[in-house]
Amino acid sequence: MASETTRDVIIVGAGPAGCTAAIYASRYKLDTLMIADEIGGLMLYADMVENFPGFGSIKGKDLMQQMIDQALDLQVDLIQARVDSIAGTGNFFTVKAGDAIFHARAIILATGTIRRKLGVPGEEENIGMGVSYCATCDAPFFKKRTCCVIGGSDSAAKEALVLSRIAKKVHVIYRKSRLRAEPLLSDRVYNTANIEVIHDSNVKEICTNKQGLVNKVLLDDGSELETNGVFIEIGFDPNSSIAKDLDIELNEHGEIIVDKNMSTNVPGVFAAGDVTNGILKQAITASGDGAKASWSAYQHVLSW
Repeated sequence: MASETTRDVIIVGAGPAGCTAAIYASRYKLDTLMIADEIGGLMLYADMVENFPGFGSIKGKDLMQQMIDQALDLQVDLIQARVDSIAGTGNFFTVKAGDAIFHARAIILATGTIRRKLGVPGEEENIGMGVSYCATCDAPFFKKRTCCVIGGSDSAAKEALVLSRIAKKVHVIYRKSRLRAEPLLSDRVYNTANIEVIHDSNVKEICTNKQGLVNKVLLDDGSELETNGVFIEIGFDPNSSIAKDLDIELNEHGEIIVDKNMSTNVPGVFAAGDVTNGILKQAITASGDGAKASWSAYQHVLSW
C-alpha cells in the first residue's frame, strides 16, 4: 500500500510527546499522521502518575487515553505500525511502515525509550517465568509471595510500591548506598513495612527451581536471596535507531541532539520527549517538547 498524498507532518510515536505534538499540529491545521507500534508508549505501564499538572493522581494508561482521544477528536490520523525506515531531506520524506509508504514535509520523532536489560544469566530465558519488567502488568501473579525489584530510580521505587500492595515481601536491590528516586518516592519505599532495601549490591544470576520457576537470585557478595519474582527496573535506553537512517546527530548516550526549538541537525526533522538529550525524562517535559516540536514543524512547513 502506498500513500498518494504528502502529509504536512508525520509523527513517529504516540506517547506524551507524540500525542501532544499531534494535538498542536492539528490546531495549526497541519495534515497530520501519527504512527506508533505501541499506542500510548511506556506510559501505559505506569501505575499512578502524581506529578502531571491538573491530575493529583491518575493511572498512566488513563492519562494516555485522554491524550489519544483528544488527538483523535482533532482529526489526527493514527496508525498502529512499526516504522522501518525514514529517508529524505528538506521538505520531502518517505516513511516506510511494513508494506505501507507515506510521505511528509516534516518529521517529528517521539519514539521514547526502551527498557534496559540486566544482562545476567537467567534473565532472558525466564521472562514470564518469574522475570518481569512491569509490576503494573504482573503484580497480581505474586499475591502474598516474595519479590525483588532491581534498581533505585523513580521507576524502581514505583514498582516496589505497586508490589508492596500485593506481595508478602518486597526486596529492593540497588548498587548504591541510597535510592536515587525523588525524595517523596524514596521516603515511601523506606517507610513501607514490607519493603526492605538492600544497598550496595548487584544481582549476578537469576536461578530457578526444578519446575523452571524463579526461586532465588545470587548477589555479588556471594549470598543468595529467595524470591518468586524479579522485577528489573535499571533504566532506559533511547529508542533512536530510526534516526540513523537520516544521519541525525546523537550524543554519547544515543539520544537525539536537539536545540531549544526541538530541531535536529537535519532540516525538517524534529524530535521530542525521552528520545532526546533533554535533562528530565518525565511525561510533562515530553509533552512540552511535543508542543515545541510541533510549532517548529509548522514554521518549517510554512517556509515552503
